[in-house]
Parts: sequence; structure tokens; C-alpha cells
Amino acid sequence: MIALGCAVRPDDLVLALADRPYPVMTSYLGSTLVASDPVEVLAGPAVWDALEVPIAPRTGAPHGAWVGYLGYALGVRGDAMVASGARAVTSPTAVLCRYPAVAQIGPDGRCRILGRGRQAGRLAALAAALRPGAPAPAPARPAPPSSSLDAPAYAGRVGEIARRIRNGDCSQINLVQRLTAPWAAGPEAFAARLWAAAGPSSHRAYFGTPHGTLVSASPERLLSIRDGIAVSAPIKGTAPPGGAADLLTSAKDRAEHVMIVDLVRNDLGRVARLGGVSVPRLMVPLATGYVEHLVSEVRAELPDGTRAGDVLGAVFPGGSITGCPKLAAMEIIDELEPVPRGPAFGSMLAVGPDGGLDASVLIRTAWLAGAQAWYWSGGAVVWDSDPGGEHAEAMAKARPFLEALGCA
Repeated sequence: MIALGCAVRPDDLVLALADRPYPVMTSYLGSTLVASDPVEVLAGPAVWDALEVPIAPRTGAPHGAWVGYLGYALGVRGDAMVASGARAVTSPTAVLCRYPAVAQIGPDGRCRILGRGRQAGRLAALAAALRPGAPAPAPARPAPPSSSLDAPAYAGRVGEIARRIRNGDCSQINLVQRLTAPWAAGPEAFAARLWAAAGPSSHRAYFGTPHGTLVSASPERLLSIRDGIAVSAPIKGTAPPGGAADLLTSAKDRAEHVMIVDLVRNDLGRVARLGGVSVPRLMVPLATGYVEHLVSEVRAELPDGTRAGDVLGAVFPGGSITGCPKLAAMEIIDELEPVPRGPAFGSMLAVGPDGGLDASVLIRTAWLAGAQAWYWSGGAVVWDSDPGGEHAEAMAKARPFLEALGCA
């Protein structure tokens, strides 16, 4: 382990590594991991193989981590929905890398290099010499994005979902549009602009692959595991800035939220000790710079010998971005959304040097490849949803993307 005496910004460090193989930054149990140059890369459903280990603190010298993403299309593990969706996508279904050395940066900027060998020395030298970069300029003539579901099409899908709910096919569906825009300035410039536009977010992420680059400003945790305790923090309910009080008194938003909390409780209950699932926080306001949400915390005590893949597989993909019942919701989503979700609405995850796990929900997430940028946004539809209001909510969640492009 190498401890640096200077403060380090994770954003600056990962962008300085952007020309290295598989540069990555992700949140990890209150800190941030940054790395590059993995020694092993798994893709597709094979990523589950890396998670087939009991959850327990590792002993011995600190070493690296498994970090990567699971795309939404990976589906529900162990069910027919795994690797669902035959439509062409612009990114692999999932990629998970083993890094022999990682920089672990705390909220105060203190940095430790965990691992050995040339990668550890390179990370330490780069972090020690790092200087904050200049803000990325906006494009001179930004082009507005196109949507996979324009306002009339989005409203039509909302009406169809309401019909399905009245027929008893489902209780709630999370409907998503994909925005597409030209972007020729490179993923590093886009990342800096997206993070600046979104403001602080608990699960900021960057992951460069040969196929494209994932950039996320997610405020949502899918799952954390530490010391035999699993925690999920689903978000549901959205209002304009300053609208937290309206969310707390809205029958629609409260019902939306409770449905998803119950779904997550049931998901975690499949792997928890008998009677070991609780909800210590319910419907707590969560503010971002562009919308406000409600978030809850669902906690599960895990039996000895539980594997990380078992817990992650029980909750993936997150109920907040599918709807309920989960399998029925995913089938309806596959039917109604005209383009795939790619890496978005999946999860960015890390299994850290100490054996813990942290996984986000990949909302507020973009994928960049070639000279294009894609971004997905949407929201939950229930039986009394207003079509115009649902489209407005989806566009409000797209504001960080629009600002990053220079269109807002």
C-alpha cells in the first residue's frame, strides 16, 4: 500500500488515465476507486464467474479489484430474461475487469494505492503529480439531440402502459427514451461537462472500453455489501427542485415508491437470513441540482457463505428502473421501447480489495462511441400517470446531458 500526502480529485485522475487500457472510476463504499491496465477482462454473462466468491473480508496484503458494468440487457440472473433482447446494441452486454492495483480516494481527497507492481507505481506517480484540468468548453454550435420516443410517441406509450395496468398485466412500468446527439470532442471533455452539470452524485462513474466509454452521474445505489450486510437504496418519485414537500404529500409518488420498496424487500429476501430484511429509512428526500427524489434504504442480513453473485443476481436489474412485477415489467419494456437500453439502467459495480461490493443503478448515464453520445432518461408510469407530465419528467432528468452538450 502507498499512501500519498497530497489531495487527489478522482475525476482528474481518471481523465488523466483516459488513454490507458480500460480506465475506470467508480464509487466504493464511501470512497472512489480509480484504475487502468487490467490483467483480466470478462464480457457478457461470463462476468458472473468473477462474483462466485463468498462475501468475507480478504486477508493478506492489499491488492486490486474487479470493476465494470452490467448492462440492463443482461436481465435477471438464472431466469429466461438473462441476456434478453436480440436488437443491435452499441456496447457489450457486460464488461468486468480485474485490476491488480487501484487508487482508493476518500471524500477528503486522501489517496492510497492498493496493489503491487508497475501499475501501482504508475498510479502513485501520476496521482502525486496531478494538477486540476481546465473546464471543458462547450461545443461552438451544439446540435440538439433526437429522441427514440418524441413527446407524442412517449405519451402514447404511457397510455398503453396505463391500459396494461388496468388489465392487471402489471402494477408499474419504468418507461425510457434514448437521446442521441453528435459529440466529437472526446469522452473526457464530455465527462467533465456532465459531472459539472449534474453536480454532486453518490455514484459518479467513468469506464473506457475499446467499444466506447460509459460516463455516469448516478445518485442511486443498487447494492452495497459489507460485513455480512446488504443495502439497497431505491429511488422513486420525482419533482422539480424545491419540490420535496410535494413528493411527500403526493399519493401517486408515495404509492410508486412503496411498490418498489416492496419489490426490493422481496428481492433481498431471497438471499437474506429468515426475518433479516428491514427498511430503516423510508421515503427520505434526495435533492440533485435538477430534480428532487424520494429514496429509501432496504437492509438485509446475509447468511454465512453467501456469494456476491447471489445477492447481486437477486436484485439486478433494479426494481426502480423496471417496474413490478419485475419479469412482467421487463417483457412489456422490451415490447414498448423501440431501442435497447445498452449499458444504461444496468449497474456499475466494484468488488474491492477488502472483499466488499458496491453497485450503482446506471441512471443519468451516457455512452459515447465514435462521434456520437447516447443518453437514456424516463420514469415510472402508474395507472393515473399524466402522459404530458411523464414526458416532462423524462426531459427534466435529461437536463445534465443537455447542459453537457451545450443545448440547455
